[in-house]
Amino acid sequence: MADGTPRAPVASAAADRLYIIDARNRVERRVLLDWVHATAGDLGGDQAPQWASLSIADGDHALDLDALEARLADASCRQVVPLRVAWRIPHFERERALKFRHLIFGDPRQPGPIRARLILWRDRRRAQILVGEAATEDALRARFLARTGGGDGAEGGSEFAAFVARQAGLALDVAERGIRGTRYKVPRFVADSLRTSPKFRAALAGLAQQLGRPVADLYREARPLMKEVIATPGALFLDLRARLDRMMFGGYAPDMEVDAAELAKLRSVLREHPTCILFTHKTYIDGATPSRLAYENDLPMLHSFGGANLDFAVMGQFFRRSGMIFIRRSFQDQPVYKLVLRHYIAWLLAKRFPLSWAFEGTRSRLGKLMPPKYGLMKYVLDAAHATGTGDVHFVPFVTSFDLIRDVEEYAAEQTGRSKKPESLSWFLGYMKSLRAPSGRIRIDIGEPVVIERAPGPDDRRALERIAFSVAVEANRVTPLTVTSVLCLILLGTAPRGVTEGEMRVTIARVAAWARERDIRLSRELESGDDAALAATLDTLVASGLLTRFTAGSETVYSIDPAHHPMASYYRNIIAHHFLDRAMIELALFELRDADSRDATDAFWAKVDRLRDLFKFEFFYPPRDVHRTALEAELGRIDPAWEKRLASGDRGVAQLIRRCQPLVGHAILLPFAEAYSVVADILARAAPGDAVDEKMLLDAALVEGRQAWLLRRISSEAAIGKLLFANGLSLMRHRGLAETATPDGLRARRALLVELRGLANVMESMRLATLALADRLPPHGG
Repeated sequence: MADGTPRAPVASAAADRLYIIDARNRVERRVLLDWVHATAGDLGGDQAPQWASLSIADGDHALDLDALEARLADASCRQVVPLRVAWRIPHFERERALKFRHLIFGDPRQPGPIRARLILWRDRRRAQILVGEAATEDALRARFLARTGGGDGAEGGSEFAAFVARQAGLALDVAERGIRGTRYKVPRFVADSLRTSPKFRAALAGLAQQLGRPVADLYREARPLMKEVIATPGALFLDLRARLDRMMFGGYAPDMEVDAAELAKLRSVLREHPTCILFTHKTYIDGATPSRLAYENDLPMLHSFGGANLDFAVMGQFFRRSGMIFIRRSFQDQPVYKLVLRHYIAWLLAKRFPLSWAFEGTRSRLGKLMPPKYGLMKYVLDAAHATGTGDVHFVPFVTSFDLIRDVEEYAAEQTGRSKKPESLSWFLGYMKSLRAPSGRIRIDIGEPVVIERAPGPDDRRALERIAFSVAVEANRVTPLTVTSVLCLILLGTAPRGVTEGEMRVTIARVAAWARERDIRLSRELESGDDAALAATLDTLVASGLLTRFTAGSETVYSIDPAHHPMASYYRNIIAHHFLDRAMIELALFELRDADSRDATDAFWAKVDRLRDLFKFEFFYPPRDVHRTALEAELGRIDPAWEKRLASGDRGVAQLIRRCQPLVGHAILLPFAEAYSVVADILARAAPGDAVDEKMLLDAALVEGRQAWLLRRISSEAAIGKLLFANGLSLMRHRGLAETATPDGLRARRALLVELRGLANVMESMRLATLALADRLPPHGG
């Protein structure tokens, strides 16, 4: 009994085989015994087939092993052959159409005795006999010794019997997945496997010595903790979860877009390596896209992580049975809990059961990738390090939505309005909102970040490097979508709108720019499909995100100023792709009116300054790597860029003319304006005033609203708590958030002048963009 293709036992005398009959009830046992006698024959006496009946498939409960233990003591060279009945439910299995009655009467693939008799009465062929891969008792005992060390003394016989039963169950699970599908691959006998693992025993013994407590006490403490931590997924609950996933995505196109080659590669990674799928987190429902993708494409189910506060009543049971691992919020002073969790995670990785969680820890309120939370990644790496599990693959997973229903909530939160508390009525309202037409869903799967050997628990730098690598790859595979590109374009021209012709020309230019840089494009942008583009525009207009004016001679699109914060969210999703270009453009515009001397050094100094100003908004590579990337972008703008910079302001003007369309102001202006609001408040402080973060952020929301009404900032997109918080982080980084002193106040005012100067430069960039639009022929011809 081992992983592999199930096969029938070789023909031999009945006495040379021991059948382990996995039967839930007497009906199944009778069906299996009939098959045994019909297949092996029954000559009576010593030639009668030998068998032991257990209910292995019915769950991780205690088994009555007396009969099996006695049978195993008879001989050592026999083939042990596991058997199970697989009940075929044709309509159910074809469509996996879970019905309400299945929740009441149970999984039809696991019928009770009455239902089983009815099935046999209608069609006996629906009881399919599964024959797991056989193994000799000698081979099983050798495997038992290798994996467990042979059990505990006098208990070795029962331990061996339990091991054989587990191996039989696993072999039958492999056989059953051959007809049911890999999506139903679930962990079995986890607690027993941990308890009998030499590594777990050694770790527990070491902890007992460290704590000065008997090992037996720690075993007793570990038993309920295993029950608390270990997920117990089952087929019926996986089907139910998939049904709920489909309901949540009801407003989106039925099929998610995913590249076939990436899906095939993910299938290979999941099959061959310990794998963690780390998804970017922008909405309540994007955590369901990895599990939905896995289910619909017959990939192994994913174990997700949840807080122990979710483990309540009915919902806790549902989550646990569909693969969620509940973790306590804090357990630093609970060494046994920590040890159990660590070895459980390592067991899942070693057995190729993939894990999944939100890389950022919380939903991004700004659209761009948030700084990673290290907690779960550290748990996994610590588990891999402690148990010697290598070759762990962290797979970045990006879900792109045409529309995200949470964005309106984010915009409200960022401008100071209170977040609605989660409740049943809130949940029902949210689910109802998901039924509104919302466009398409696209999935992009990044290259795995492979950890051949996990770093030690105290190696914080290694943890940060791994997380940074995942973030960079997630950003790389984030595609440009119609929604994000339109928001970039329209925010760049606001308050002016764009005609349909201007919009199509600009979209085409952005798409061409992206192709040259190997940036991914959504299907509509890649194909240039006018019908698909029109359908997405209709969805965005119907949602209220875009405004379409059709009464004049030309169709005009714009974004209502009140919706700028929402549009800013979609733009920020792709902002990192344009960051290098934006920094180049802004540095060039700052140099535009300089004298005619060589501008090369000044250009790179301004780029470094911009990098430092916005260090709390974006992930940057090391400076030398970043400079190489900037030089490559300059080379695509103009192969003679070095000569242009060296020639002074005339060459700078030539470079600017080649930077079309301009994007720098659309990418960086909200950050500069938000920071200027914070700097203005701090610059008006009196000497001796301390900085209170909460009071400062509250004041910034008020001052930001005033600045918007006075048009000192150009858009409500610059009013946001997180933007202001990052502005305060910049001030702290520069030592400007300490108790106010005369020198500190002068430095604050200098930074305010710099930020407002940048905003003025970006306003000139916006005007240059509008001048270009006005030169376009009518209808974009």
